[in-house]
Amino acid sequence: MLKSMTGFGIAEYKDDERTIRVELRSVNNRFLKIDSRLPEALQSCESEIERPIREKVVRGTILLNLNYQPLRQESEYALNVDRLKEYYHVLSNIKKEIGSREKISVSSLILLPGVLQKGKNNKEDKDSLLTLCISLTKEALGKMLEMRAVEGKHLAKDIEQRKEFILSVLNKIETMAPIVVQEYSKRLRGRVATLLAGTDIEITDNSLCREIAIFAERCDITEEISRLKSHLYQLQETINSDESVGRKLDFIIQEMFRETNTMCSKANESVMLKDLVDVKTEIEKIREQIFNIE
Repeated sequence: MLKSMTGFGIAEYKDDERTIRVELRSVNNRFLKIDSRLPEALQSCESEIERPIREKVVRGTILLNLNYQPLRQESEYALNVDRLKEYYHVLSNIKKEIGSREKISVSSLILLPGVLQKGKNNKEDKDSLLTLCISLTKEALGKMLEMRAVEGKHLAKDIEQRKEFILSVLNKIETMAPIVVQEYSKRLRGRVATLLAGTDIEITDNSLCREIAIFAERCDITEEISRLKSHLYQLQETINSDESVGRKLDFIIQEMFRETNTMCSKANESVMLKDLVDVKTEIEKIREQIFNIE
């Protein structure tokens, strides 16, 4: 099944403490590129948040926008009152022992280790937030991949229709090829007869047959048609594959162009040449579609 590189997915979460919104947008790229816009609190977790995307997506530029809004502001630091009292009692006892009259200030106690510290729940909150954001990223990713799959079906249908058109034209050209040689034989014989009229010069059938054989060999496109049909078969097989096939399809299209160009250079009949131009046009349209396939 073909998958487009164009898609969009969104996931949201809201409770009494926070609102989180994850948006994923996917556009064309020959390789995988993830452009993440994360809140400051999660910038160090970029690789963890992007991991689900890298596991599911092979090609494309993914724009990840994660918006986090806390609804309740909490102090980043907390005062450990028990530790402060402990320091105070220890220092008071030392003052008595040494007979010091120096005052013990709260400002100096705050600077002691363990008195002023980050909130106890900061790490737990960050881990919880990260887990939730990864879950939302997976949800948004699922929606984006679903959209890419739907678009891929439309692309596959369009490519298959163009493939069938090309095949019908090739069958027509294959039927016309022997007729082209026959028409050339008639024209050649008529032209020779006209040119030699009134002269004693005679052209043997062997000479004419040799000239016709050279023409037939020069304009023979049997091998090119066979190879192009083979490429069309490979195109259909690749479209039905469940893997990422964008690069493979691009190679097949290049080979189809090469065979068609060779046939155009050999074509000696205007109708056949017109049909081959139509084939090239359809191949070009397929290539434009392939630019958007993962």
